[in-house]
Amino acid sequence: MKGASSAQVLRHGVFAVAVGVVGAAASVVLCLVVGWAYDLVCAHGWLLYLLPIFAVASLLLYRALRLPLDTTTHTVINDICADRPISPALAPGILLGTALSILGGASVGKEAAALHMGASLGDLVARPLKLRPLTGVWKGGSRADGAGGTSGGDGAVGSAGASGGAGIGGGASGGVHAYAASCGMAACFAALFFAPLGSTAFVIELSRYDRSVWRHAPFMLLACFVAFGLASIIGIGDVIPKVPLPALSWPVVGQCVVIAVACALVGTVYIQIIDGAQRLTKRISQNYYLWAALGGVLMAVLVTLFDWRGFEGTGANLLSDALAGRAGGWTFAVKALLTIVCLGLWLRGGEIMPTFTVGALLGASCTVMTQGDPAFSAAVGLVAFFAAMSRCPVTAFLMGCEIFGWAGAPAFALAVAVSFSLGRDVGLYGRGATGILKRATSAARARLVVKKP
Repeated sequence: MKGASSAQVLRHGVFAVAVGVVGAAASVVLCLVVGWAYDLVCAHGWLLYLLPIFAVASLLLYRALRLPLDTTTHTVINDICADRPISPALAPGILLGTALSILGGASVGKEAAALHMGASLGDLVARPLKLRPLTGVWKGGSRADGAGGTSGGDGAVGSAGASGGAGIGGGASGGVHAYAASCGMAACFAALFFAPLGSTAFVIELSRYDRSVWRHAPFMLLACFVAFGLASIIGIGDVIPKVPLPALSWPVVGQCVVIAVACALVGTVYIQIIDGAQRLTKRISQNYYLWAALGGVLMAVLVTLFDWRGFEGTGANLLSDALAGRAGGWTFAVKALLTIVCLGLWLRGGEIMPTFTVGALLGASCTVMTQGDPAFSAAVGLVAFFAAMSRCPVTAFLMGCEIFGWAGAPAFALAVAVSFSLGRDVGLYGRGATGILKRATSAARARLVVKKP
């Protein structure tokens, strides 16, 4: 790279390989721990009634580790965009917190745990290597291009200047915290889903194309492929079943459009309720122990009253049924409701696998209108719903192709385009990157017009 010393390039290469190994190991540990917790709650159904206690215990763990009780993937992304260091304590905190939620049968996933663990471990691995940016974008600890930091209103996140504190290995951080944490996130996610391209795109889109992140993309890709290779050899991760992929035709186009429209509408409502519940509860009282206990009680009551035992946990079992063509009806609404209760009321855990499940179930239910193949419809629903929820269209497309096969690329591209364009421009992780880029472009054009004589 131009202007970069060979020693720094070597250090970045070593870091990428190391974080790939660590990310794969973290993913395997996460799968084993969460799998053990889920097997226990399936074997001993009475653990559901301990969920309020487990929920409070997970928050007490965060307090003991000096972690903010309102930590979510969105707040971790905000820290990355602001180039703040990620606490090493976040990795064990989210691992054990997620396990406690799953042990009580909560409708949460483990994928956010992978992202949080990856960010924490990536920042930790980078510290002894004394990394420096390779692109020359950063000068004197601040952005050379003068990009300012944005964060706040409506969950908007953007690039922030260097924090001004001690960076990795001493001196100004210069965006290396952001890059190191993002690289760890991508590696852990790649090992979990066996999707290196989609995982790299995910953290780039989550960072809203922060320069300190995407300009180190080659090293992030290296870390992701190392993690992917190790996870593939070990064979432990979220293995999502493949489905038959039809050739693109007008009936298939119609099916994709119908499913994508449904995913955009339901996905927008879904994320707004989760975000609204978190905002409302924080406004009423920041006693997160109270809210988490209430969430555990509501989850236990709903599952008991309506016999929704099959909807506990991450939803991987429901996802497998949907992709096998054995799901439909209103099951997507049940899973969505339980996930809203758990995440909206601050239980530890993630949103991605439950979101995949809701999307797949919704896609399968659309066969009532489309008369299409339910398994293929579930796959399209998974991809389209994730695009609407995350506001990360490139990620949704790439992960769909990596998980189900590149033969489905035309169908997935169409579904993502429709779902993303019809959905609201604020997802569970803040505003979509394309929306931010559009507003930045419009502002730049406006400034040029003003400067013209």
